[in-house]
Order: sequence, then C-alpha cells, then structure tokens
Amino acid sequence: MSARPAVVGGFILGALVLGVVGILSFGGLRWFSTTAHVVVFFNESLANLDVGSPVTFHGVRIGSVESMAIHFSADTMTAQIPVYLQIEPHRLVWEGKRFGGSAADYEQLVRAGLRAQLALQSVITGQVRVNLEFRPDTPAKRVGTIAGVPEIPAIPSPSAAESMTGFPVRELADTAQRTLASLGRLSEHLDAAVGPLTERAHRTADAATHTLQTTDAAVRRLQADASLALHDLDTVLVDAHRQLDPRDSELSRTLASADRTLRRAETLLDSLNGMAEPRSQFRDDLEATMRDLAASASSLRNFAETIERNPNALLMGRSSR
Repeated sequence: MSARPAVVGGFILGALVLGVVGILSFGGLRWFSTTAHVVVFFNESLANLDVGSPVTFHGVRIGSVESMAIHFSADTMTAQIPVYLQIEPHRLVWEGKRFGGSAADYEQLVRAGLRAQLALQSVITGQVRVNLEFRPDTPAKRVGTIAGVPEIPAIPSPSAAESMTGFPVRELADTAQRTLASLGRLSEHLDAAVGPLTERAHRTADAATHTLQTTDAAVRRLQADASLALHDLDTVLVDAHRQLDPRDSELSRTLASADRTLRRAETLLDSLNGMAEPRSQFRDDLEATMRDLAASASSLRNFAETIERNPNALLMGRSSR
C-alpha cells in the first residue's frame, strides 16, 4: 500500500519536469531573459509601421515595436508620436560580454553614433521596420520628453532608390522582360488561332440563322394547315349537328319501339321457360298427347299389317276366331 503513493508522486514529478523542459525548449528560454525598452521620435509618417513590426540592426532582428502613442502639447499645439521599442539584450554582445541594456549602455551607444530610421520591409505590402545603424556623421537630436526611458535619436528614412539597393532589380527586370516576351508570343498565337475560330463562328451563326428561318417557315405552314384542318372539322361537326337535330324524334321513337320489342321477347322467353319446366301443365298435356299419338300410330300399323295379309278384310270384316 505504501508503494502506490510513491509511484503516483513519481509520475507527477516526471510530468512537471517534462512540462518545464518543453516550455524551455519551445519558448527559447525567453521567460528567463530580460528585455530593455527604448523610445524613438520619428518626424515622418508612421502609416506603414505597426505594433509588432521588427526592430533590426543591419537586417538582424533584435526586437520589435511595442507600442505607439500620440502626445499633444497644449502650449505649442503640436503632437509628438513616441514609438516604444522592445529590445532583446541577449541578442547583443558588448565588448565580449552580453549587453546589459541599462540607460548608461544606450547613452554610450548613442554617443558612438547609434541612430534609428524607418526602412522598407516589403515592396509588395509597403510595410516598414525600425532599423538601427551607427551613423556618427549625423547629429543626435533627441526630444527628451519621456523620463526614465532611454531615447535613440531618429534620422530621416532612406529614399526609395536607397531602399531598393538590396533588391535584385536587374533580375526582376530580366524576368519582367521575359514575361512580356512570352505574353507577346502568346498574343500572336492567340491572334493566329482566333482568326479561323472567328470565321467558323460566323459560318456557324449563318447556318443557325438559316436553320431558324427554315424552321420558322415550316412552322408557319404547319400552322396554316392546322388552322384549315380545324376549320374543316368544325364544318363537319356543324353539318352533323344539323343532320342529327331533325332525326332526334325518329331516333327516340325507334329506340322506344326496340325497347318494347325487347320487353315482349323477354316475356315470350319467360313463357317458354315456364312451359318447358318438368312439372308444368303444358308439358304434362304435351306428353299425354304424344302417348295418344303413339297408340294411334301403333293401331294404324296393326291395321295396315292386317289389310296386307288379308285384303278381304275390308269387305268381310275381321274374322273372329
């Protein structure tokens, strides 16, 4: 029972160690590093500078823009825009040791010619960055209105031509020239291919127009024929109606006579069925008559046989023996 808490504690301790190692690995030990804050006053538009824009030194990122504000002066009716920069001292080495980032250190760098200026970050988006350079040939003009924060003097931004110095202008021009040449060849190919296609389209349109005209004429003829047929059918129906109207009474009488005849035939059939029944009086009389006729026929046959044997019987009569 005592071993189970120890195992659980070991798992928890191991998880904490792994968590700390992961934080240190993915965070780059930034949680334990210090940052320094400086301010710069630019005398130009900050339209393309955003919070989080990089702060570089010779193109190497050493920090970022932390914040910007607008300070109005009621006395002079002017406005100043301080740009607060967050510098990462662990990225700088001063005389073989890490840069401390104190106010005295920045003051020494400013006396050595450290200046800040806006530099183009992207030609496509127009975003800018804050670039730090050593320009000892420029005056160190500082505003000095922010107490407790070291100030780096600002110098004017380079011109567009100077900003494009590091870009492969010739390569871009060659690529653009090749692209334009390819577009020219494609346009010529399209012109050569579109001509026959246009002619075929015209022929197809003409054929479709002729087909539509033929179809329209056929439909018109069918419409005329259908109208004539409907007129003839209407005439036939009118004539039939006229012929049937005077014969309505005759047809009625004929149908009434036929009905009476059918009723009489049904009565006759009923009577015949009644006479043909096994126990009917008519059938009994008929059977008696048939028996009498059979007896009469038998007597005539006997008489005929007697006359044949003895013709004198007609004169002398039948002898009694």
